Amino acid sequence: MTEENTELPARYPSDLTNEEWEILRPILEMLDPYKTGRRRTSDLREILNAIFYLNKTGCPWRYLPTDLPPYKLVNYYYNKWTESRMLETVNTVLRQRFRERKDRNPDPTGAIIDSQSVKGTPESFLDSGFDGGKLVKGRKRHIVVDTIGCLLVVWVHAANMFDGKAARQVITNLFLLSHTVKMIWADCGYSGAELLDWVFLHFKCDLTVVKKKKGTQGFHMLPRRWVVERTFAWLGRSRRLSKDYERKPTSSETQ
Repeated sequence: MTEENTELPARYPSDLTNEEWEILRPILEMLDPYKTGRRRTSDLREILNAIFYLNKTGCPWRYLPTDLPPYKLVNYYYNKWTESRMLETVNTVLRQRFRERKDRNPDPTGAIIDSQSVKGTPESFLDSGFDGGKLVKGRKRHIVVDTIGCLLVVWVHAANMFDGKAARQVITNLFLLSHTVKMIWADCGYSGAELLDWVFLHFKCDLTVVKKKKGTQGFHMLPRRWVVERTFAWLGRSRRLSKDYERKPTSSETQ
């Protein structure tokens, strides 16, 4: 891995700082090491800078600034890391370290699940549907976060899939990643004794539905559920997530 740009000053607000790169560099070296063959000449810090620029600004691949690596090279690494789920592993490592800095166990025991329907585009016609509740045609981002809002798992699927049905796949993906979660909070979209019993039977985990108090009108902050809503607000600051522009749902998940 080239080191010549280690002290490169940030050109864009989305660029990695030197401190952030020093955290990420050993993780990338561990997950994507050199193998036999020609030595890598690409600067992985610049590849990440280009991906972060794309996510923040929402520009098309071909519109990447010329002072960043060529879009074909960036797209190559993006697809490679998406298929290998390497970026998901990087997220896991960073989340565990962040939790330890907050004097918490690396893996959580509590989590919150929720979904967000987003409009699709002509490119995202695969796995697309109409959410009759939100009146949105496109895809649904289904996420699980820990109690401080860090992302644990995400699954992108057609917007017409009911939350209670999709929850089985999302929760299964969660426990493929971690077996420490003992409590999951959710909204009324996940009600139903069948789902609650299924979660406990398969994973020995309690799925608790947090409901609004009777007679409450307008906005009301509910215990635990506000955490996942805040995470959706964080994600919404990236313009690339304003709609679903990706052909493959797996590419949307990587963002």
